[in-house]
Order: sequence, then C-alpha cells, then structure tokens
Amino acid sequence: METIETHGVAIPRLGLGTFRMPGDAARPVIESALELGFRHVDTAAMYDNEASVGAALTASGINRADLFVTTKVWHDKLSPDALRRSFDTSLGKLRLDHIDLFLVHWPSAKMNISATLDAITKLKEEGLARAIGVCNFN
Repeated sequence: METIETHGVAIPRLGLGTFRMPGDAARPVIESALELGFRHVDTAAMYDNEASVGAALTASGINRADLFVTTKVWHDKLSPDALRRSFDTSLGKLRLDHIDLFLVHWPSAKMNISATLDAITKLKEEGLARAIGVCNFN
C-alpha cells in the first residue's frame, strides 16, 4: 500500500476509521479490512472500541511493523496526568507496545495547551508514540 511520509514516519494512504463501531461491532469489520490489505486502523478512546481493535490486530497475525495504529485522547483527559493514564489505558486495550500516531482528539478551550503538548511530546520522546498531533482543531 502506498504511504505518505512525514517527519520520518510512513503512514498508509488508506486507513480504516472505526467511529460509530462501539464494542465488539468493530472486530469483524477490522478483521475483514486487514484481510483486504488495510494496514492503518484509526480508533479513539471515545469510540469505545479499542479493545476490539486490539483483539482484531492480535488475531490477524500481521507483523506489528506492518501495522499503523492511530488513537486519540478525548478532551476531558488533557491534563498531563489524565492524558498519560488515558494513553496507558489505550495502549493496554490495543495490546500494543507503542502507538503510531497519538492525537488530541478535540482540543478544549479550558485546556492548558502548553502542558498538554508537553505531555504528548514526552510520550514521543519515550518511544511510546511514533508521531503526535492534534485533530479537529477549529
């Protein structure tokens, strides 16, 4: 599959979004997508399907180096401690040792943007997230 490279990270051009696939509903869809050749799966703590995504990734038997997984932290978990707890929970549910792209899902007007960015930068520096960013920033 073709990739887009940014900051030394190759991201598959085509990815499977799992929004509105809560709980176990996501697993068969992800398994089918992986069989069809998808290697980028996008989820989020708010989607309530990270455990199903993790189960599907594990069951696929696909080498971790060939997968690209994006997940996101919700706006009510943006203080550094809450963000880290949310990240660790997501990592556990996904059954992974790192996240390829970790995003602030939806910035909050109440967030301390400097502290939040420092917290996600630390995850990257620790090798727990290969790439970091912010989405839905309006």
